[in-house]
Amino acid sequence: MLELIDLDVEEMGYTKFISSWVYRGDGGSFLVDPGPAGTTGKLFAALDRLGIDRLDWVLLTHIHMDHSGGIGHLVERFPEARVVAHEKAVTHLVDPERLWEGSIKILGDVADVYGRIKPVPADRIVTGDHIPFEDGITVIAAPGHAAHHQCFAFGDRLFCGELFGIFLDLGEAVYMRPATPPRFILEEFLASLDRVAPYVDRTLCFAHYGSYFDGPRIMKMAREQLLLWVDIVGRHVQNPDMKAIFADLIAEDAVFARINALPGNVYDRERYYFGNTVKGMLDYIRNR
Repeated sequence: MLELIDLDVEEMGYTKFISSWVYRGDGGSFLVDPGPAGTTGKLFAALDRLGIDRLDWVLLTHIHMDHSGGIGHLVERFPEARVVAHEKAVTHLVDPERLWEGSIKILGDVADVYGRIKPVPADRIVTGDHIPFEDGITVIAAPGHAAHHQCFAFGDRLFCGELFGIFLDLGEAVYMRPATPPRFILEEFLASLDRVAPYVDRTLCFAHYGSYFDGPRIMKMAREQLLLWVDIVGRHVQNPDMKAIFADLIAEDAVFARINALPGNVYDRERYYFGNTVKGMLDYIRNR
């Protein structure tokens, strides 16, 4: 059984955005990304409905608040669970104060809505490239969206976090946007795509949002989109007017242009976070 658990944040109108994946099989259970601290009540209620009373593993794609802010609450609820994280994330999980302060600086009031992070005992955290669960979970380091980002290959699924950016299945077509907040390094992002390439011939399970059956198609689209955005943003580096950049992206990126087909609250959210993506690219172009 694999289930997607929605963790909507009504205060900000966030629907079909933050979610968690939970799996239960003959070998036990694991959960991917518990979401922010402020939605742990929803997460626990969903796990109760699904009859999940034990978690063997918690897999963190990265430690941004919307993905791992609730991890301290989760390990209290499930004392047998071990947390799989990138080695660069460990100190922040054990002592999340700097992570919290950085989140407040970047996210402002959004961080308060997400909720304060609780620490995780160091002896509960595991790093490495293989998890001994059923036939094994392969851990693939995939920095780009964040230095501590990683993906997980399990069976016919790849839990890809935000490596391919933001995804929404619109039925006849898909919407995608790169997720490149500061500190973005194009070369690291491209190397991560190459590293994950052997694992994309399976269903992709996104952090934001849902799943899609054709991994190679998404890989191709994500790489092309990333390079196109860096090119377009680079044209504006001397005069970075966000409205002009947005207009050029809409004109030249047919996948991103589908933002205009999104519901109002989703459009507003994407219009806002597009700026964070562009800021990461601007910083990279100026500093390379």
